[in-house]
Amino acid sequence: MSQVPITVDHVRDLLPEAGEIARKDLRDSVLDVWVRAWRSSAWQQLSDVPKSVDLPSSRTLTTHSRAVARMSAQMADTVTQLHGIAVDRDAVLAIALLHDVCKIHEFEPAPAGGGQWSTPGRRFQHGFLSAHWMLEAGMDDDLVHAVIAHTPHSSVVPQTQEGVIVHYADFADSDAQLLDAGQRLFCKRRP
Repeated sequence: MSQVPITVDHVRDLLPEAGEIARKDLRDSVLDVWVRAWRSSAWQQLSDVPKSVDLPSSRTLTTHSRAVARMSAQMADTVTQLHGIAVDRDAVLAIALLHDVCKIHEFEPAPAGGGQWSTPGRRFQHGFLSAHWMLEAGMDDDLVHAVIAHTPHSSVVPQTQEGVIVHYADFADSDAQLLDAGQRLFCKRRP
């Protein structure tokens, strides 16, 4: 299978929710982090990266990222409209789209198809590489913190409204997929 050209345009096509980020500099940074992660990975097709090695390979990272972005944006709008709590919608979208970008390196193509854990995936805490690339891109510490804190494997919990929203949207989408696959839900796991 030939490799799709690794371009911002291709990533934008796979993650159209990035277009909802109003701040151009933030939108461009989100897309650039995805491009950088993909270019330095073993994946020929970004659309082949799985959401999890424990789920069917049809459950992809890009689809999960899109779902979390959509849920997060709707949650942010609801919290703002009904509770009057200020939430930075652009930040929510950026965090949601980047929370699992590290899986491009945490997983590698498996010989029989799908994905398997890579050496970095076994050695680094989930979210570490995402945060590293975000810092290198000059992204705000609150965004980086939210990505680090989104996972139950983190020693910190979200400290911003945006981080809390993405944390729960990620759990909701993950648990819907796990339930569908007959697997143990995240909400029942303890670190």
